[in-house]
Amino acid sequence: MKAAGSWEQRLDAPRDVWAVFLQSRTRDPHIHVGDVHAPDAEMALVLAKENYARRDPCVSLWVVRADEIHATTADAAEMFDPALDKSYRFGGSYRKQQQVYRSAWRLSHRDEDQ
Repeated sequence: MKAAGSWEQRLDAPRDVWAVFLQSRTRDPHIHVGDVHAPDAEMALVLAKENYARRDPCVSLWVVRADEIHATTADAAEMFDPALDKSYRFGGSYRKQQQVYRSAWRLSHRDEDQ
């Protein structure tokens, strides 16, 4: 279900599909682990527990009707591009800057030796 020119859409899923999110430990985020088919939320939680929490560690489960999940469209990917180049904020910029300083220092001392 996508409106023309819209940047958001609802997932096109049958009404009985529930997305399952699992939290492994208390401080971990809930992560999508799969889907279950169920008529209501209580049955979806029971099925999610049996399918996804039986063997793996779990402290919490969320179930959400898949057709109620809203997502951005693929055409809207460019809105996630940063407005300005802020690459200096990444750790790699610091290392690259140090390499530039070291090479400049070596060049300046090489000139002094000659």
